Amino acid sequence: MTYNIDNIKMDLQTVGFSESPALLQQVESELRRVMHFRKDIVAADVYLREEGTNPENNKQVRWRLGIPGKDLFAEGTGASWAAGLRDASEKLKRQFVD
Repeated sequence: MTYNIDNIKMDLQTVGFSESPALLQQVESELRRVMHFRKDIVAADVYLREEGTNPENNKQVRWRLGIPGKDLFAEGTGASWAAGLRDASEKLKRQFVD
């Protein structure tokens, strides 16, 4: 599904399940957190899927940020969607300084 958050076009794709309002809120919250560090984001593509059978680390998040120049990409995993989103956003933030 495509959403518009503070003039940022966000495309949220879930594989094998439907997003819930709570999950959408988590994604939006993490995007707003990332926006504090980078003001020129124009698009965000978030892909969520459950990988494997290990419930301790089966949530996989792939995140692409559209910015002027080269886009940024990060992948994160965790036991929950919030943990996977945070893992990916921390990796994106490390790319901001490069």
